[in-house]
Amino acid sequence: MMMKQGGMLLSGRTILGLCLVVIGFLTLGYGGGEFGFGLSLGFQSFLIGGLICILVGLLVMPGVAVALKLVVLVLTAISILLYIHSMPDLEFLLQLISDVAVIGFTAFLAVLLLRK
Repeated sequence: MMMKQGGMLLSGRTILGLCLVVIGFLTLGYGGGEFGFGLSLGFQSFLIGGLICILVGLLVMPGVAVALKLVVLVLTAISILLYIHSMPDLEFLLQLISDVAVIGFTAFLAVLLLRK
């Protein structure tokens, strides 16, 4: 947030981040309403989409605690891994390859967040 003549002014990054966080929660709610909150593949796809929107929104917003960003990052990674291993027709080797990509990208983002 920026100060302008005694009042608060939202920056463009803050507005974008808030919009993405709201869209993420709406996506989660819609998925829960459509498929029920559970471990079905239908709901998990909305869960992952919503968590990714929330994560990107938090990453864009200035002033958000790094701990909160890391928690959402880890929740998103765990949800993606659970989704990958819930797919019945996906070969085991493809699951492992996907695991490496998800864990590697999560570690990369975590290192970037912790350097700040």
